[in-house]
Amino acid sequence: MVDSIKLLDVTEQNAEEIAAHWADDVQKNKRTTHYQNITKEKLMVYAIDFYRNLRKLLVPDNRVEFTQEYFRKYAKKCHEIGLPLQESIYGLILMRRHMWLYADFQAIFIDALEHNQAIDSIMRIMLMMDYAVYEITQYYLETAQ
Repeated sequence: MVDSIKLLDVTEQNAEEIAAHWADDVQKNKRTTHYQNITKEKLMVYAIDFYRNLRKLLVPDNRVEFTQEYFRKYAKKCHEIGLPLQESIYGLILMRRHMWLYADFQAIFIDALEHNQAIDSIMRIMLMMDYAVYEITQYYLETAQ
């Protein structure tokens, strides 16, 4: 995967704007009611961190280790602020969705090469999300014991 994949570039460059849309959505969503008790500014910090670390989660050779560590920290934060497991996972799913919605709205994927890069990055993001769900669930299960 090329370091300069357009989706990652756009996400990093527009992290604050994407995070703001995500924070608005997660505070209104019926599936994430516990987010309503958290300030938009604090939520944005979490989302900006995710968007700015996305390249480290997807590209380097040590991405599996970094992903495990990153999402255990994410799970710990969510748990400490009182988010139920299902909401911490759905909040992350919404982060992914807002990243893609932003890229789609900007119509950044125009030629065939960019389209193939988008498919590759989407597949990598899906795999990363699978790891994330596992790590978050594992953390919550360990803390429940």
